[in-house]
This record gives sequence, C-alpha cells and structure tokens, in this order.
Amino acid sequence: MKNTLLFLLVSTILFSCKQKEASHKTLKRDYTAINDTLTNNLQSAFKKDAIIGLSVSVVDDQGLIYENAFGYTDIALTKKYTPNTTQNIASISKTLIGVSLLKAQEMGKLNLNDPINKYLPFEITNPNFPETPILIKHLAYHTSSINDLDEVYSKSYVLKKSKHNENEGVYDWFGMPESKISLIEFIKNSLTPEGKWYSKGMFTNSKPGKLRAYSNIGAALCAQIIEFATGQDYQAFTKDYILKPLKMTSSGWSSKDIDTTQRSRLFANKEMLIAEYSLITYADGGFITSNRDLGLFLTELMKGYKGNGELLSKASYKKLFEKQQFPNIETGEQFGIFMEFSNAFIKIKDNVIGHNGSDPGVMTAMYFNPITETGKILLVNTDSDFDDNFWPEVVSIWNALIKYETELKKE
Repeated sequence: MKNTLLFLLVSTILFSCKQKEASHKTLKRDYTAINDTLTNNLQSAFKKDAIIGLSVSVVDDQGLIYENAFGYTDIALTKKYTPNTTQNIASISKTLIGVSLLKAQEMGKLNLNDPINKYLPFEITNPNFPETPILIKHLAYHTSSINDLDEVYSKSYVLKKSKHNENEGVYDWFGMPESKISLIEFIKNSLTPEGKWYSKGMFTNSKPGKLRAYSNIGAALCAQIIEFATGQDYQAFTKDYILKPLKMTSSGWSSKDIDTTQRSRLFANKEMLIAEYSLITYADGGFITSNRDLGLFLTELMKGYKGNGELLSKASYKKLFEKQQFPNIETGEQFGIFMEFSNAFIKIKDNVIGHNGSDPGVMTAMYFNPITETGKILLVNTDSDFDDNFWPEVVSIWNALIKYETELKKE
C-alpha cells in the first residue's frame, strides 16, 4: 500500500512538472517576424547616413528581447559597431548616482534630507539665499539652484592627446584647464567664494528646493557627497553595488576598466573624429558601457519599478521613481531621483521612464514603458550638430522601436 501511494505521489509530481514545462514552452513566443520587420525599419532609418555607428536593444524585466547594431567605430569605416561595443553614454550616467545615493541611504551613511555641507570640507551656499541650506535631495531633483555656467562647466572636459592626426579631432571644442584636477578641486573652484572660477552666476535666483534647473555640476557634487559619506571612492562604490551584482563586465569609468579594443571612437561626421576626452565631473556623464551591459541595468530598473529589484529595497526603488513636479515646468513634466518621466529630448510622445544623454560625439537614450513593460536603449557615436539628417534619423529609429514595442504587446 505504501509503495502504491509513493508511486502515485511521484507520478503526480512528475506529471505536474511536465505540465509546467509544457506550459512554459507554449508561452515561449516566436518573435522572428516582428524582429525582422524591426531590423528592416532600422536599416531604412540608418540609410539617412547622418549617424556613423549605433546600437539598439529592447528588454523586459526578464532580460534581452532584441538587440542590433549598425555602422562603424573607426574613421576608416572598417570596424563594425556591435551590441558589445563600448562608448561613454553622457547623462544616462546620472541614473547610477540615483541608485548609489539610495544604496548609501539604506546603509545608514546619509539621508536625502541632510544638508550637503554636513559632508563637505568647505561650505557651499547660494549667495542669494545664504540662510537656506542646499539639501542632498535638491541635488537629486535638480533643484539645488546650482547653475552650469558654460565658461565654467566646459573646463570639466579634458583632452586626451593621441597619436591620431589632429585633423581627425575637433580640438577647439574643449576648454583646456591648466592641468587635470580632482572632482573636489573642480567643485571648490566653481562653487566657493575662494574658487578661481567662482561668481554669483554659478547660482540661480531661486531658493534651493523651489525650482528645477538641470545641473551637471550639481549631479557631480552629489556623487562626491556619496564618496565622503560612505568613505569609499564613488567609482569603486558603483562597481561594488551596481556593476558586479548585475555582472556588467564591459562597463566602467575609464579605459582601465574596459576592453579598449571594443571601444568606439566618437565622430563629428564621416570625415572627422571628435578628439578623445574625459570628464573631471565624470559621474555626471562619463560612464562607459555597451548596449548589452546597459540592458542589464535597465532590466534591473524595470524590476525595481515593479517592486522586485535586486540592488535596492522595495522602499528605495519607490523613492527613486517617486514623481516630483515643479512650478517652473510649464509642460507638466515630472521627475524622480535622477530620473525622467518623459522623452522630451527626442521629442516623441512616449510614456516612458529613464534618461537621455548628449556630449560631443554622443547621443544616448535609455527608457522603459511601464504600460508595455518593455525598455528601449539607443547608443549613438556621432555628434548631433554636423548633419541636418541627424535628428530625423534618430526619430525614425526611436519610432521603429516604439512600433516594435506595440507589436510585442499584441503577441
């Protein structure tokens, strides 16, 4: 009798497992047709010929759905751009500051409501409102009242002299500092009365916390505060708490972190390369990654939005995506912690959450749609100012990804 019951129990379990396996197999979808359509649409968009190299991917909270790449990474137009090609991604880098900030808060190292001067070796105040402290959350929401004066922020770009012919680079785009300095020195020079680049124009006429004014320097300052609060170098902090857990093995903050043979050069156009450069305020835009690696990060953000992320607690992710609206934003746009809730950059109506980026020779976008539950990434290695077809090409590419996203939902 016992043997009979045991046989029946094992048979039931095996039958149940087979049913689940069969059910899983039936749920596995064949995307061949819509993938082929997307590839054709992307190829058609790429024929506008303004972009030298690009990669795209589509992910969901389970991982990669589609990826592809077009064009080249070298001036000879011989080396193909692939999903594993790396490049700097400009302001998408700020999303790592957001995750790191909330991780540091979880660790008890800081609080979003703390004044920034609690962690700095010198004081930073808006001279127009000296009694109103700038809080960490003001940096995260771009309401710190810190202003990116062009003549100061441009000093963050540092040229890397290379063996390439100077005709291949647009060298005069960059303000060359006397020498490369540390981030904290840059901040002191820019935002304290003793600094050599300081002026009252480095701050707006709005009280800290009142109005939103996008600030790269403010974002870099936030990364510096994370470093002081945790006692760990910001680059190392992101590696320990973001890159390693997500197995983003092709990503980092400098050439020593990546396989340089996979890195794309950046272009003005097909005849001219952008001079190689780095950023003193690296945390605001200097992250180097591939489309495939960035897809791992976007998948994690999507998981976090749904309450089951791995990098942060459910409460921290809720805070990351908590919508804030500011009275000076006439469009009604809302923002989270270094997170946007619209794609105004590409100027397409698209219900998305994420960030975009632009730097010399770089245009990037990383967003997910909470309704279709898919995310889209576009990395471009070409400057937007040299060809009138650049933005029409980008719009065509993004519209192709939106159409694909819609078709996925129907499957």
